[in-house]
Amino acid sequence: MTLYLADTSIWSWAHGERRPDISDRLAAIGERDELATCVPVVLEAQHRARTGDEYESVFEASFGTLRWLRTGETELSRALDVQRSLAHAGHGYHRRPSLDYLIAATAELAGPDVVLWAFDRDMGVICEHTGQPCELETADPVA
Repeated sequence: MTLYLADTSIWSWAHGERRPDISDRLAAIGERDELATCVPVVLEAQHRARTGDEYESVFEASFGTLRWLRTGETELSRALDVQRSLAHAGHGYHRRPSLDYLIAATAELAGPDVVLWAFDRDMGVICEHTGQPCELETADPVA
């Protein structure tokens, strides 16, 4: 069974009105129990909450029932290794958000059946470099 780790970019687009297709797909994947999250995604997504009550409400509605992938020392080490490797791949290639490395490493080390689903060019660069499964959304949905 494929399990999707939805990056913060997916959650952001799903809660907007411009891409209902992402929101619909997120819901469908969740209904099939194929949706996962991890601490770095939640840290990024939840920073927008204005109050504790809003934080708890969004947390429970979005992440409360999902599968949680581990982000521990092994994933932290892998994130650093990938960043270092990208630094040697080309000038500035390693200049990606730190949490993107952690999210990508969490998905990669969770196993070959975990697909990182993102709307983020930085994630695309990282996943292309590691060779891990990744689905990238584009600005315009394919008809």
